[in-house]
Amino acid sequence: MKALGIALQKNYLRFAVLDGNQDNPNLLEKGRQTTCDPEDVPTLMDWYETHFQHLISEHKPDCIAYKLVLEPKIEQQHNLSFPCGILNLLARKEGIKINEFSQRAITPSKLGLSKGIDLMVHIDTTFGEHPPYWDKYQKEAILVAWFCL
Repeated sequence: MKALGIALQKNYLRFAVLDGNQDNPNLLEKGRQTTCDPEDVPTLMDWYETHFQHLISEHKPDCIAYKLVLEPKIEQQHNLSFPCGILNLLARKEGIKINEFSQRAITPSKLGLSKGIDLMVHIDTTFGEHPPYWDKYQKEAILVAWFCL
C-alpha cells in the first residue's frame, strides 16, 4: 500500500509518500514546494492542479490523504480550501481513494496508540529526523498518509 499525504499552508505545499502498513511504515519521500503568488487565484489553482497531478503521476498512490482546516479565514480560502477541491477532483478522475483529517481527527488512536502519546515525537521515533523543513506541517503530511496505510 502506498499513501500520499498533503498538508497545505500559505505559500507552501507539504507532501509525504509512505508505503508499508501502520505497524511498519516506510517514508519514501517528503517535500515542501513553494506555491506561486497567492493573490493571482487562477494561476494559483493551475499551480496546485499541476503539482498535485505530478505527485500522483510520479508516486502512483493507492490512497491520498490531506489535512483539512475546518474554519479557514476568508483570506485562507485560496490557500487551504480551494486546493482541496482540486485534489479531490483529481483523485476521483484517477480512481484513487481520498481521505481528509481535521486537526481534531489527528489523534494517536488512529495508529492504535494510547491517548497521551505526542504524535510529533512519535514521528521522530519512528522515522528519525529528516531536515530540512522537518516541522509540524511536514509531520502532518506524514501523519495523514500514515493513517491511510
